Amino acid sequence: IFKNYGLLNYILTNIVTQKLLGNVLKNLYRVHPEYVDDELIDSFYYPAKDAGSVEALSQIYTNDPGRSPAEIHGEYDETTLKYVPIHLIWGDEDNVTPLAGGVGKFYIKRAEAWEQTRKSKGEKKWKATMSVIPGGHVPFDD
Repeated sequence: IFKNYGLLNYILTNIVTQKLLGNVLKNLYRVHPEYVDDELIDSFYYPAKDAGSVEALSQIYTNDPGRSPAEIHGEYDETTLKYVPIHLIWGDEDNVTPLAGGVGKFYIKRAEAWEQTRKSKGEKKWKATMSVIPGGHVPFDD
């Protein structure tokens, strides 16, 4: 579908409505769906009507996504993380990238390893941490 510009244009022009986008966004805002207001909906709706939006959306979904988190983290040993601050914030109700999925499980294991490394080294503070908080796919906004 994302490689078919004609079909994608038809969908964006004739099927995607502000009401539909609002419902989709409310699925992402699991804890506070009331945060999905007209301003947020419009921030997604109107750019989809701009010239070039069909091509941009197509490229987002069909281009090479790059390296996976596991590949990127595989380049660094645990002690490197002591010097590179990273704090992951994950929504416990994320239905796009759920904790029970592959990426979620990967980061849960990483967080456990970070904590074990911190304790084994006798460190009080470690710069690589993870928090799971109430929220959906956008926990920083939810």
